[in-house]
Amino acid sequence: MHPSTILTLCLTGLAAASPYPRQASNLTNFLLVTTSQCPSTANSSALADVSALSLFDPYYQANYIIRTIGPGYGSLPRFNLTSGDLGSLASGPHGVGTFVYNSTGEVEGGQLMFSKEADEEDGNLALKNGYLLTVDGEEEGWTICGGPLDEEVIYWKGNSTSCTPTYIHAVADAPY
Repeated sequence: MHPSTILTLCLTGLAAASPYPRQASNLTNFLLVTTSQCPSTANSSALADVSALSLFDPYYQANYIIRTIGPGYGSLPRFNLTSGDLGSLASGPHGVGTFVYNSTGEVEGGQLMFSKEADEEDGNLALKNGYLLTVDGEEEGWTICGGPLDEEVIYWKGNSTSCTPTYIHAVADAPY
């Protein structure tokens, strides 16, 4: 067998054996999900306690929040990560217009929020290992907490008794 063929087979085998083939492969066009497990899997549906995330404006406020969303939802937002800020296209309040919404900077005890206002400074978000959403390098601290209209929303270090620790993964495909 030719040495280049052997090298190709080895590299193909390594790629197939990777535990993360379905994670978001770059910082653009990915979905966000919550899960109780830190390590990624080959299929987002196989993540423990997985829920997709969606932008949410329960009272038509200027800043959107993020909620968990179950199966059957018509579409899920795609995200991009640039200069430490998450961004996603979404309709404006009352469904008027389409805008790029950017994360507003995460603070302890605060909701993960998005604004259509331009952010002048770099944010504090990153994808560790290409899939694990972090704040200032920390992946532990995301929580799912009770929110408006009985929805479950995402906080950074939420401290309510209704909060459950979670991890946020960037994935290529919807979990359901």
